[in-house]
Amino acid sequence: MGNALNSINVSTTLIADKLRGSRVNRLAKAVALMEANAADLGKFITSDTKGKQLPKYLAQLGERLLQEQAELGEEVKRLGKTLEHVNAIVAMQQKFAKGSNLAEEVDPIELVEDALRMSAGSLARHEVQVDRDYAPGLPKVKVSKYQVLQILINLVRNAQNACDNANPQVKRLSLRVALSRSGRFMRMEVVDNGVGIPQENLTRIFNHGFTTRKDGHGFGLHSGAVMAKQLGGSLTALSDGLGKGASFALEFPLRASA
Repeated sequence: MGNALNSINVSTTLIADKLRGSRVNRLAKAVALMEANAADLGKFITSDTKGKQLPKYLAQLGERLLQEQAELGEEVKRLGKTLEHVNAIVAMQQKFAKGSNLAEEVDPIELVEDALRMSAGSLARHEVQVDRDYAPGLPKVKVSKYQVLQILINLVRNAQNACDNANPQVKRLSLRVALSRSGRFMRMEVVDNGVGIPQENLTRIFNHGFTTRKDGHGFGLHSGAVMAKQLGGSLTALSDGLGKGASFALEFPLRASA
């Protein structure tokens, strides 16, 4: 929930910044100028120095306002998806309490892209470069969409923090999606070139309450591992050691078990 709320804060801040910097007030000034010369508007536009510039100015202003509208629309869409995710977290907890099955058929790449969209503002602010490596022709999966999203969003956030702590020349996050070797599982990997993980911590990081970050609480990876198990799959980590980055792999069946 904290990751989702952070994404909402980023979106609302961006929307507020765009509205404060909007050029819509310039349209009001142009209209006021036209109204001041309404008695002979044709002469004003053809003869006056300012009037001659007005048609071109209005055309450029119109293009800019359309661009602003598109940018705000995208941010509102991103905000809507995050709010949908928050609602799903609450609904998921309620339905799990009743033992309901939340599986639905989804495109695995869309799931990964949704997780990236919800984290886009934070990744951009921290200047993390995102690489994608998606296998072609992947089948749809029948799975609890919001459990997978929860795991992926947390892994992306952890990778960003790992890059911040290591501060490499280029912060890089790689997303890989493919079938497992057996072809029975979907495999999603989040790879970073961040601070890395000591060998002795590769399994401990999934323990409840274990964290090496000062502001960490040790819930994210533990809950991710628990959810992966509920999906019938697993969440595993690999790293060559400190300063050498890390890779987290989520695997789950193509079809949820009954």
